[in-house]
Formats: sequence, structure tokens, C-alpha cells
Amino acid sequence: MITNIRDARIAPLTDLDDAEEAVRPVARSMVRLLGVTVRFQFPDAAYLVLRRSTEDEEVYLVAIRDAEGSDLWTFPLYGGYQPFPHPVPQELAEFWGDLDPQSPYSVESLAQRIDAVLGIDFVPESAMHPGERDMERTPLGLPLLDAELPRPITWPRFVRATEGIRTRGRALARLIADTLSLQYGGSAAYLVLDENDSRDFMGLLSIHDADGRTLFEFGDDDAVLPSIPADSPVARAWGQMDPADPRALAKAIQGLYQLGFTFDWMPDGLPSEDAPSDVQCLLLSTAACPSWWGLIDEESETLVRPYSAPHPRS
Repeated sequence: MITNIRDARIAPLTDLDDAEEAVRPVARSMVRLLGVTVRFQFPDAAYLVLRRSTEDEEVYLVAIRDAEGSDLWTFPLYGGYQPFPHPVPQELAEFWGDLDPQSPYSVESLAQRIDAVLGIDFVPESAMHPGERDMERTPLGLPLLDAELPRPITWPRFVRATEGIRTRGRALARLIADTLSLQYGGSAAYLVLDENDSRDFMGLLSIHDADGRTLFEFGDDDAVLPSIPADSPVARAWGQMDPADPRALAKAIQGLYQLGFTFDWMPDGLPSEDAPSDVQCLLLSTAACPSWWGLIDEESETLVRPYSAPHPRS
């Protein structure tokens, strides 16, 4: 549950940059750990093949393949995974903390965390099966490097690193909301976002009040947001970046997006005809409502929702 976001401190944008730089080397070490673990079971393994679900956008196990695309081990479509054939050596198991490296569920969980930080590319065509390239969602392939045992980069350390970056990301989302609220005298309620078709960029569309009226539209290179006092805590939190420059806001949103954070969707039925629909947004005030209050959103570890209207009682 994201119940601690209102307790998050306002943090400089550089904190997120520092956290991103810190977590990526750890994630790359986790790729090595995963590779060593899987190749212990299947010495000829070259790729851990995964699929991205259209339901929750998570990655799930498909197969373990060699470099030519032959399946060495396949996984059922909807879970029910059987353990790998062999227990791993104790010195390797220790890197996994409380997780069991003989369990595919542990491998899947680690692959999901790696994907959230680094992203996973498509499986190379040399390792694809016929027809996979033309699928609606091309399979992904995590390379299984032939590496020595990694230096002490452990699963618990990776968990701590990702928890740290999530805390900083929520603090950045709160800073964005507090900045826009200050710039618009508390009337800003929705920052409307625009995800491109290739799902590798999150742009900015507009800012709206609680009724959906437009306060600002992005796209004009000469337009700036309202200024705020340079000596205010909110302005100082942006460091050398100018919060009146839309590019600063764009960089902050894209930083959250690239780190795997997710956003709400605009609600239907706002009074103003300006109100957009079927687009993602960041909720900026206690007058803003999400499109739905489902448990998936409320319990999501990646959702950033700095403020929102009170949850309606059922």
C-alpha cells in the first residue's frame, strides 16, 4: 500500500539521479547472478526467454534457450513451475538470501526486478522460434552471461536498493505536485501525460484544475510555467534546474517513467469540456480523483500518487 507517500520528504531532483546511478550497477550484477544460477542448471543456456503480459505489463518465464534457439527448459503459461533439476552450491545459494535459486519463481521475481530497472530487450532473431517475430508482443531475452561468481551483490542488497529508489521516486512525485500547486495557487489537480506508442517515452500534455479546466498546455517552446520565489524550499529542491522551465518538469517525469514508476489515468465525467480522457496523469492535489480505486493501483509498488481525494466509502 502506498500509504507513506505523504510522509516522504521533499528531495532534490539530484537525489533521483544519484539513486538511479546507484541501482543500475546493482541490477547489472543481478543479471550476472541470474546467469550463473541458470547456467549451473543448463550449461548451454544463452537466454532466459520471457513474455510481457498485456494485463499487468510484468515479464513472465517462457523458456531457457541455447544460442541457436533450442529450448532447454520450458515453463507453463500460467505458473505451476516445477523446480529446476539440481540444487545449487551453497556458496551460490547464499547470494539469493531467503529465496530458493532452484525455484523458477525466484528466477522470475529477479527477472521482473531487473526489467523494472534496466529493461529487457527482445530475444535475438538467432534464438527466436518461427513466428515469434510476428507475434503481437515479441518475446524478450535476458542474456545469461558465462561469468564467474559475482562479487558480493546479493538479493537482499538488490531489494534494499530498489526500495531506496522507490522512496526517492515518490518524494520526487511529491515535489512535482507541490511545485505545480505553488505555481498555480493550489488549483492544479492533474498533470496530463502522453506515453508514446513504443512505450519508451512519457511526455507532457497539459495541466488541469479539479474540474478539468486547462491551466497550461505544453508544446510551445517559448511558454514557461509560473515562477516561484527562488529562496523557497520547493525551488531550492530543484537544485540548478528552474521549475518554471517545462523542460525541468519533463526531465523529472521521464526519470520516473524510465525507472518503472506508473501513473494514474484521468477520470471520466469532469465538468469542464477541456478535460481529456483515456490518458495517464499525475494527481497533484486532494481534489484530484483517479479513474478507479482498484486494489491493484492502491497496492502497486510502482504507482506514484502524491495526493488524491479521499477514497469514497463503498
